[in-house]
Amino acid sequence: MIFKLPYHKWLTLLSSVAFLVLIFSPAPAQQSASEAETSPSVNDSYRILSGDKLSIKFLYHPELNEPSVVVRPDGFITLLIVDEVMARGLTVAELKSSIEKAYSETLLKPVVSINLIEYVAPHIYVGGQVAKPGRYELRDGRTLVQAIILAGGFTREANRKMVLHARRAGAGELKMTTFNVLQMLSDSKTEPEVLLQNNDYVFVPDSKISKISRLIEAFRAAIPGIGIGLGY
Repeated sequence: MIFKLPYHKWLTLLSSVAFLVLIFSPAPAQQSASEAETSPSVNDSYRILSGDKLSIKFLYHPELNEPSVVVRPDGFITLLIVDEVMARGLTVAELKSSIEKAYSETLLKPVVSINLIEYVAPHIYVGGQVAKPGRYELRDGRTLVQAIILAGGFTREANRKMVLHARRAGAGELKMTTFNVLQMLSDSKTEPEVLLQNNDYVFVPDSKISKISRLIEAFRAAIPGIGIGLGY
């Protein structure tokens, strides 16, 4: 059945419907913009970092619950009875298995649930001949070129043909690779750009530096605490 109404009455009817929708629609859950964009899901491959805050609950032993435990700088978390468990570098599912295994010696079939309450946003370091060297969130600069742009771009003294990318490869070790960013930007046939990971370093040397040995020395000087076990 089709109803014929004057144009102005159609407008009035549509306005009324829209108003009712606004009134009776369920309000969205409150969540900050940063949370919505960056909060990792317990179902994904997010790996726990030092500084992350966890909630740990025991199904049959609530007296052992830890409503808020922070991952220490050394990567461990402190728990009752078992003292400490390594958490850094594990997914939530892996940590759950590790805790249940640690408690299996004292409890009968322990069942644990873990929630990630707060987390440290993954970050990168950009230094050397860029306009704004410093620490940046990984989500804002996921590739080598993006990281350089995020740091304000090259300075006039920058060596664009020998940009250093360093990544932790183990305790006290860094794996380093150099990239000719000038060629990457000008040649579409070059290999896909490297994707950055948490705690990666991007270092742009001075244009006067043309040897790898001098580049490593400049990198060591620019990043305090770096210099043990460097490998190229």
